[in-house]
Amino acid sequence: MSRTHPLRYGGAAAAILSVLLLGASACAGEPQRDTRPDEISSEAVDGVRNASSVRVRMEQTGPEATDIDLTMDRGGRCAGRITSVDGTADIIKIGKTLWLKPDDRFWRTQLGDGAELPRTFENRYLRGGIEHEQLRDMAALCDLDGIHRALAEEVGKGPFVWAQPVTLEGERAETVSGRAGSVVISTAGDGRTAGPGTSGSGTSGPVRFVQRNTDRNTVTTTFTDWNRPVTAKAPAPDASIDLARLS
Repeated sequence: MSRTHPLRYGGAAAAILSVLLLGASACAGEPQRDTRPDEISSEAVDGVRNASSVRVRMEQTGPEATDIDLTMDRGGRCAGRITSVDGTADIIKIGKTLWLKPDDRFWRTQLGDGAELPRTFENRYLRGGIEHEQLRDMAALCDLDGIHRALAEEVGKGPFVWAQPVTLEGERAETVSGRAGSVVISTAGDGRTAGPGTSGSGTSGPVRFVQRNTDRNTVTTTFTDWNRPVTAKAPAPDASIDLARLS
């Protein structure tokens, strides 16, 4: 896996095409649009910046199809799974330590056809620091601050103008377009745009970024489960192998 940030996963830097924020209930008529288009981009990025924890799901289509499902917080806890053409791997991160548990398909891809996986590695995690060369790319996927910075660089480029409204998961959503792409946000019941990730009942709704790369990959990143406790439990000592001992 190349060393890329989650929001540039699978290719060179790319434009964010859309940001989908589910807010309060849909509006029956045209919104008042008393929010300026440029503010929508800022709200989208701020929603990620202000989150104490979040579930991040990334789906990449194209030649390098990949699915990532991780829950992370700003305290350094992260857990989830990555599935790609090479196989599947479970991830656990606590502080500056990361555990990675690849499946058999992943190992076969890495070792080559016909190679036998040593029994030592069977059904065990690889363990190491987040700066280890074999783990730092995975650790970057759990970096909420890094995700925010990438969004700020890609999405926060105006000016924006209003575009065609859409329906998103049953909600009416307004769209604005700019140089870096488009931003879509659902409208509140009174016709005003809702704040990022916040529904009328005070619960947090999903935020989605759709990014199209120059290498024919499209990455859809969805943020849900805002500000909830993250469950990340370290595996038992005998269930992991220290990568430092393999160097």
